Amino acid sequence: MKKTLLIAAATLAAGVISSQAQVYSQNIVGYYNVTVPAKGFALVGNQLNLDGTNAIGSLFGAGLVSDPNLANNTELLLWNPATQQYQTLLYVNSADATTDGLTTGAGWYDGNGTFYNPSLQPGTGAFLYNYNNNTPLTVTLVGTVPQTTNVYTIGQGYNLFSLAAPVVTNLVSSLGNFSGVSDPNLSANDQVLFWNPATQQYQNLLYVNSADAATDGLTTGAGFYDGNGTFYPAAPSVGQAFFIYHQANSTETWTNSFSF
Repeated sequence: MKKTLLIAAATLAAGVISSQAQVYSQNIVGYYNVTVPAKGFALVGNQLNLDGTNAIGSLFGAGLVSDPNLANNTELLLWNPATQQYQTLLYVNSADATTDGLTTGAGWYDGNGTFYNPSLQPGTGAFLYNYNNNTPLTVTLVGTVPQTTNVYTIGQGYNLFSLAAPVVTNLVSSLGNFSGVSDPNLSANDQVLFWNPATQQYQNLLYVNSADAATDGLTTGAGFYDGNGTFYPAAPSVGQAFFIYHQANSTETWTNSFSF
């Protein structure tokens, strides 16, 4: 990711330069690219604040594929944690929307032609699907880096998140600050699921806290492990979303902060 600090400089001159002033933005702005493989899915995280609203029609648009036959359009799969189901939407550009009588214009539609434009705030994510058999799709997200305290609500079942800022850090680091449910029997632990766009499969890891790691002889300490007890540095890439699976019938919170 390339970060840019916007700097505005104003110079006042009267014959000869007598003073010079600089005004610095309080925001870090930038962009990052995510590649959606040919004929495949990518689990994309929003880690930049575009405009406060962050509606999907504004976040995603450039470079997406539209088809007047509505057969090969780029798809967006939004996860609903309440129903534990996806809502699948098709991207339609303005020309194809006119052809197909979709009067709302360019944007995202369900299979019945209903227009949707919900928010996808920093710290969340969605699947994108690329129908093209031969060409990967590059999606660019732009905005300012959120510098705030982030509180994630983790309910029972699958919860889709991203880190709220475009940084690479282990989820259990002081920056990530994940501390979920751990079980010394390794049977009720919270889990993280990372999507691998190359293999089109999930990697499923168990969260183990430091006490349970010591009990179970996991000498690397607190963190995420596979079913064989191998430790993995669970550090999502910039623009990568992931699932947290919470087995317990309870609601947990996860809090972290980012400032630069």
